[in-house]
Amino acid sequence: MLKSLIFAAISITFTASAFAFVKLEGYFIAEKACEAYQSKNKQTNPGNIVTRPDRAYKMLGINKEGGDFFQVQVDDAPVTASRWVSTACGLHVVEADTRTSGTGEDTDDVVIDQTGTESTENLLTLSWQPAFCETRPGKKECRDLNDGHLPHTTRQLSIHGLWPQPKGNDYCGVPNTIRNLDNPDNWHRLPAPDIDTETADALEAAMPGFASFLHHHEWIKHGTCYFGEGGADEYYDDTLYLTGLVNDSAVGDLFFNNVGNEITGAEIRAAFDSSFGNGSGERVLIKCKSDSGRTLINEIWISLQGTISQTSDLGDLMRSADATGMGCKRGIVDPAGLQ
Repeated sequence: MLKSLIFAAISITFTASAFAFVKLEGYFIAEKACEAYQSKNKQTNPGNIVTRPDRAYKMLGINKEGGDFFQVQVDDAPVTASRWVSTACGLHVVEADTRTSGTGEDTDDVVIDQTGTESTENLLTLSWQPAFCETRPGKKECRDLNDGHLPHTTRQLSIHGLWPQPKGNDYCGVPNTIRNLDNPDNWHRLPAPDIDTETADALEAAMPGFASFLHHHEWIKHGTCYFGEGGADEYYDDTLYLTGLVNDSAVGDLFFNNVGNEITGAEIRAAFDSSFGNGSGERVLIKCKSDSGRTLINEIWISLQGTISQTSDLGDLMRSADATGMGCKRGIVDPAGLQ
């Protein structure tokens, strides 16, 4: 009798669980970068899979009627392609190119006033991408890097941004409706910078965060205060030009030849002096981060003074700026992959 009661209880529980899941047709359109869990309860995520904004995923169902997790198909995800994603992260649609609700105004139609004098005081910020990805492995560009698909990011410094100074000189002419959207979950909704195909291709390679729409954010927050006559295209062409000079110098060689090793701030500054003239190294601030007891070189910030063009002498721009403190005195040039 007892065994029969236990079996009946198990049967009832199984039946309730079986009918809790609701199958859905159509697609899930991601609006945010959210984790795609193998188990929504344990929040396990083999492969650190994250949804990509505006991408359509085949819809499998929802955990229960009016539930809080969609089950979607993520092709090539390890262990299982069936993943759980929060319903707050996107929309269920019937057709992949049709949304059941909108995402707000078309921000690309927003007019941003670009009346101003071209910035002559700027900060070029370059990242060592493997170090960045140690603590953000779920980001699209970091998954690509750690899977071996972005080998160039392990050989050169990557673009973070070009920031008109002084600090706080940002969002020039940008309406509050756009400023309020400027967080990583909504970068894909910010107005896209008006750049040509050649610039976009070069930027995608030099700025891995392009995959997460970092170039939208950098343009809206910083580029709008650059005031170059060529708008966003000039802003990013100048950023690419300066970054190329650094990577093609003794500075780039120092990082490339010491992956996995520790280098000092003094060595970095000396490499700038060697390539761009004595005194240029004093305009370089080194930023580090901690990772499981290791100190990693994360970024270098380069102070610049003067009008930037495609023929500018980087050494002249640096030596015209005020000297800055060294910041981090030593750190590891992190190799790709989680250490």
